[in-house]
Amino acid sequence: MSMWFLALWGMGLISALVHLFIVGFPENISETSTIILLHQFIVTFGLVGIIGVIVNIVYAESTAKKLGWPGGLFQIKYGFSQLGLGIMGVMAIWFGGTFWLGVIVSMYIYGLSGLWSHTYIMVQNKKADADSVGNIIMCLLYMAFLTILSILAGDIWVTGSML
Repeated sequence: MSMWFLALWGMGLISALVHLFIVGFPENISETSTIILLHQFIVTFGLVGIIGVIVNIVYAESTAKKLGWPGGLFQIKYGFSQLGLGIMGVMAIWFGGTFWLGVIVSMYIYGLSGLWSHTYIMVQNKKADADSVGNIIMCLLYMAFLTILSILAGDIWVTGSML
């Protein structure tokens, strides 16, 4: 996660506010949280998927060079995993309930990859750098934001019988 992710987060919030202004603000926090969360799925996650394909598949070599990392097939796989997250986010338009739990868990795992990589960089360099610390803080804040919205929306963390 980086500054571009912060911009995507903001775009999801702006689109949710536009939606709420157009249809009217619901009287309960559950409906409002559901709309904000849906826009995070569609806009933020969807754009993560599109950007992931562009930077990690289409421009894989130049992206690896900019980051100072060796390029390779792992980067292509990472781009496809980002695409999967984006597709799940868009699919949340048509599938609700426990499907949304799967979408959130996928973002948690994506967030863990950021926490892992930025922590690894600081351990490897034996010092904290502002970029990594900022990314870790933003990732934790975003995961808390998603969790709070999902709890307020209701019915996402409720699972039924699988039979």
